[in-house]
Amino acid sequence: MVLAALSAMITAAKKKLDFVGTYALALVTAFGGGTIRDVLLDRRPFFWVDRWEYLVVIFVLCVPFVYSRAVGSFARRLVARGEFVDALGLGFFSVVGVELALHAKLPAFVAVLMGVVTATGGGIIRDLVINEIPVVFRHGEALYTTSAFAGAVVYILVQRVHAPSAVVASVIVAVTTRLYSVWSGKGLPRPYWFRTGNFKVPTDEHATRKDPPKA
Repeated sequence: MVLAALSAMITAAKKKLDFVGTYALALVTAFGGGTIRDVLLDRRPFFWVDRWEYLVVIFVLCVPFVYSRAVGSFARRLVARGEFVDALGLGFFSVVGVELALHAKLPAFVAVLMGVVTATGGGIIRDLVINEIPVVFRHGEALYTTSAFAGAVVYILVQRVHAPSAVVASVIVAVTTRLYSVWSGKGLPRPYWFRTGNFKVPTDEHATRKDPPKA
């Protein structure tokens, strides 16, 4: 969660946001996925209200990040080397979403999607706030949503056989999938419309209108 907040602060710096914008972007990134989950599951109070200390921690981190060049540089180095911690958080957030959905008696596939939303929703909101297509929707990026999905599916399957091992198995699969993708550069297969000529614009759909010939 802290790493997600720091990543959002770095994005805010690139977008030249002020302190308020940086803190707001860090909050929606860190808590966005869990908040969407709580809304969909009708859980109140929201998890970050119960654990309000995280709001204070992110605020305390945000102040030196915004006003100290040294702290900002350190945060960038930390995030750049934090693939394993990021993957670990992805796995655990996915598990939490699945568990809460199952506790609410939702179908297994819905529970899987709830795990994915919990793990990736914050990053999606962050990108939408700064007016960009979310990273998890772009082709060529390392597997993030897919890693959360794989971990959630494994949790569902293992939980039915040996519940105590479900969390460990799920996190291992999510972390392994994510790190393999980051280090190997592998992603999902390219959609067919990325291939030149396979998704042509219909003839004259965007043709420039010409003035009628003069008599």
